Amino acid sequence: MMPALLAFEYTLLKHVRRLGLLSPGDRVVVAVSGGADSVALLQVLSAWRDRLELALAVAHVEHGLRGEESLGDATFVEHLSLQLDLPFFLKRINLKPLLRERKGESVQAVARERRYEQLQAVAREWAGTKVAVGHTQDDQAETVLMSMLRGAGLAGLSGMPAQRQPCIIRPFLQVSRSEILQYLDEKRCGFRVDSSNESPKYVRNRLRRELIPLLKTFNPRVVSVLSRQAAILREEHHYLDEVAKASLESVEVGRTKNRIVWSRSRLLTFPVPIQRRMILLTVGALWHKPSPLRFDDVDILLQRVVHGTSGSSSRVAGLDIVREYDKVTFVKVPVGPNRRLQEEWSWSFPGSLRWPVTGQTIEGKIKATKTIPTRRTDSVAYLDADRFSHELVVRSWKPGDYFFPYGMGGRRKKIQDFFSDAKVDRTERSKVPLVVAPEGILWVGGYRSDHRFRVTEDTRHIAVVRIRAAGKKT
Repeated sequence: MMPALLAFEYTLLKHVRRLGLLSPGDRVVVAVSGGADSVALLQVLSAWRDRLELALAVAHVEHGLRGEESLGDATFVEHLSLQLDLPFFLKRINLKPLLRERKGESVQAVARERRYEQLQAVAREWAGTKVAVGHTQDDQAETVLMSMLRGAGLAGLSGMPAQRQPCIIRPFLQVSRSEILQYLDEKRCGFRVDSSNESPKYVRNRLRRELIPLLKTFNPRVVSVLSRQAAILREEHHYLDEVAKASLESVEVGRTKNRIVWSRSRLLTFPVPIQRRMILLTVGALWHKPSPLRFDDVDILLQRVVHGTSGSSSRVAGLDIVREYDKVTFVKVPVGPNRRLQEEWSWSFPGSLRWPVTGQTIEGKIKATKTIPTRRTDSVAYLDADRFSHELVVRSWKPGDYFFPYGMGGRRKKIQDFFSDAKVDRTERSKVPLVVAPEGILWVGGYRSDHRFRVTEDTRHIAVVRIRAAGKKT
């Protein structure tokens, strides 16, 4: 006879069955960090094992970032697996070389990416059908708030789904952290505490410790409200995506492996929100993965190319998007020994932008002044903010680019020749960011600004553009 389930386990089982997260006979890899959420997840799945005819294995990913504490977590999880008589898989990853390679990216984001890779590797090794992770309702609320602060659209505000293809499941998304702690207390189960969760240098930790307690003074149920909002927005996001996919059928007039062609006149019969989604879906189709574009990128493509004049074009995320009369064409830029992938990123100026090629940060601000700066360095450019439009892009150079280097009396020079004179190695040239306005190239980042946009005695607003090394605090 099967042992009776605790109330928490029984209620959650009904929820999981309703969502179809688990099926009889599933082989489930349980991601266990040693923290309260993942330990509770393992205990719950163990309680369901016979009822759902589950096979379970435990996977622990050791990131090597917290020294002895991190090793202690791995030992704790291994002992827990032995107590439950479950196979244990330990995956160790060395993040330091990867973080050096991907300077400027969030440590937590890189760690999360590698962690999922390792969990799916365990699933393949053990022939697992599902990977269960212990994200809770509180995690969902934090994710939604982080997306809000970044200005995300529906996709970001939808938070985390209960099931992510091909095999990731999150059975605890409707469960609060306080419920989990009560459950572990009832089961008399210990768990580990990650000291990095207290560090204020991570935005998520500050949300958890500062913002959410403040929001609870306005609404004590704010965590469940944000979680419910995410569920509602996820359904609406999915619906609008389906509408956009169906609409694309009438807009596309040609498709090959590396090229998609639209009818512009048909596109314009759809509302702008659906047009935006069509762009995201089309770019994603050529990338064969989720579109890398941000909202600003999509809006600029609509304004400059789709609604621009015939011949308008833009290059972004390794694609050329070109309008020719009634056709809008998306085409992959060839990459080979003598061709390099061009990158173009829209920049909301003033503000800051991360140059993904090197991880450097480009910052811009405007100040009203009558004083002409006399101190100049390669890392800072001073420009007349009233001489150029503030719809900027940051991109790598391309053949034919030219500007009027400051200090050369207004003489024009090709970027290629400028690089040769400045002895910039050919392999490094594509890494140099060009700050470009509709009126022309403003600054060859870290080298020289353009004479046409120089600060003069008539200047009333100075644009200060600065480039900072990857990882350097502002």
